[in-house]
Amino acid sequence: MKLCSKSMLLLVVAGISCAGQDFHKLAFEGGGGITLPVGSSKSELKMGWNMLLGAGYNFTPHIAGLLEFQFDQLKFSPSGLATLNQPGGYVRYWSFSLNPRYDFRTRGRVGGYVTGGYGLYGRRVAYTDPSQIQQVCDPYYGYCENTSAPVIAAFTSYRGGVNVGGGLTYAPGRSGMKLFTDVRYNRIMSHTYDEFITFTFGLKY
Repeated sequence: MKLCSKSMLLLVVAGISCAGQDFHKLAFEGGGGITLPVGSSKSELKMGWNMLLGAGYNFTPHIAGLLEFQFDQLKFSPSGLATLNQPGGYVRYWSFSLNPRYDFRTRGRVGGYVTGGYGLYGRRVAYTDPSQIQQVCDPYYGYCENTSAPVIAAFTSYRGGVNVGGGLTYAPGRSGMKLFTDVRYNRIMSHTYDEFITFTFGLKY
């Protein structure tokens, strides 16, 4: 009986020790993907792209808090340009937000999480003139490329905003590094071109 009790205690200690090896205090993430306009901006903007970077602290194996930076760029749709009477243009968003996160099944290879938070969002609306795009060539190598369309007017504003979403994770090994897919709804506290959904793929630790 004593031998059995000692064996059980040894297994519990070993299990706690192994769990401690998988748990790390610092959290990092980075990735990119596509951005889809929704709501009032759906008819004005086209699909764009995004970049996500974050760092934070794991309070427990399930609960973490992160400071996230997100950048998104979307172009105006033809109907949006016609409504605005502009030849070309794009919208850029960037944000810094504080996001608590809850992770599920942290000991398995496949897991998931939910997250959401509030932060500062910046928005830059720029109108461009594609007719002024020029082709520039290198006479020595014979390489040519087109210049970007010049910006003819731009407006920048800052507002508070929220995001909410979640994702799936996959751990290919025991290093603590995981692949993740993230789906997030973003809403800036304003009234135009301010709702979008991001689909992001990357690595988290």
